[in-house]
Amino acid sequence: MRWGDDAGRVPVGAILTVAILAGAGYGAYWALGEYGFLPESAPGVEASAPADAEAASQETPSWLEESGHEMPPLVKDEREDSERPALHQVEDWIWEINDDSWKLTVIREGEGDSDTSLADRQSLVLVAPTGELFLVTDELRNDYRMTVVDWDAETDTAWMRRGGRPGLAQVTELVMPTGEAIIDWDEGAVPDANEVDDGVGNVEVIGTQPDGLELWGAYDEGGYSTGVFWRDNGTFVDSLVDERIERAASQGFGPGDGLEAWIDAEGMRAVYHGSYTDPGSGKVEDEIWIVQDLSDDSAAEVPFDPPVPGCEPVDGARHGTYDGDRIVADCGGTEYLLDLFTGQPAQKR
Repeated sequence: MRWGDDAGRVPVGAILTVAILAGAGYGAYWALGEYGFLPESAPGVEASAPADAEAASQETPSWLEESGHEMPPLVKDEREDSERPALHQVEDWIWEINDDSWKLTVIREGEGDSDTSLADRQSLVLVAPTGELFLVTDELRNDYRMTVVDWDAETDTAWMRRGGRPGLAQVTELVMPTGEAIIDWDEGAVPDANEVDDGVGNVEVIGTQPDGLELWGAYDEGGYSTGVFWRDNGTFVDSLVDERIERAASQGFGPGDGLEAWIDAEGMRAVYHGSYTDPGSGKVEDEIWIVQDLSDDSAAEVPFDPPVPGCEPVDGARHGTYDGDRIVADCGGTEYLLDLFTGQPAQKR
């Protein structure tokens, strides 16, 4: 059994969360199947039979005692070879008492056949502050790797990623407990390069800025940054830097639709870098450096003379590291600290 969560907020970091309640689960299943999260043959939901009372905890968690409710019964698992832990049913009142101390995650069982399925079963699970698990649904389609990108307990909304296959991994917003699935949830904030026929793809939560805005990032199939956007009190806001990155990539400064990036949500700053390589000689002929202030979305191309051409982030194309006010870059096999903000000379790390 594996717990599957991409890096992000949720205490797990988003998209596919539907309240499959014992009595009102059919609508939620329909929403999942309608947008490709369930197999086409997914059956309707039936109330799960409670497990033996002996399996239930003898101690009453503080959150449950304060709620005035009783612990929901355990879900009976018909599979004798099941690897998943004991899961409780989700009842309506759960969505009324949960808060940011609750988590949302996907539990995977088995390795699948690596062809038509990537797991034997994937279950979407709500996790209480004291560790009790509540089954939202165990019928996530298994031909994709489903993960939670982000989860907002206040609005009971999640964003789920459907990955594990070639192409951009679609991310869809799911409203709980109604089961409403929204594929165009970004309100146009996601970079154009990340638009797909059935919504948007390859987006992730980077972190929360000191000003309270939640910073999201987008990336192409090669992992290069196509830009950023924000979530502000439930509204998604685009960034002007996306157009700069798109233009630079189209001019040959990136291997795909994006550029290398060092993005710092806490410091509210970002650096984007691209290199133009001569197709004949294979040498770097030109470079572009873009600095962005995430507090006001201002950005500018800045002149910079690196130690050697073609410096790269040390932790992946879009996961650059900062050391104080400098970015950490691999320049010709040697790590340097580069100052793109005040123009100080590069320093070996």
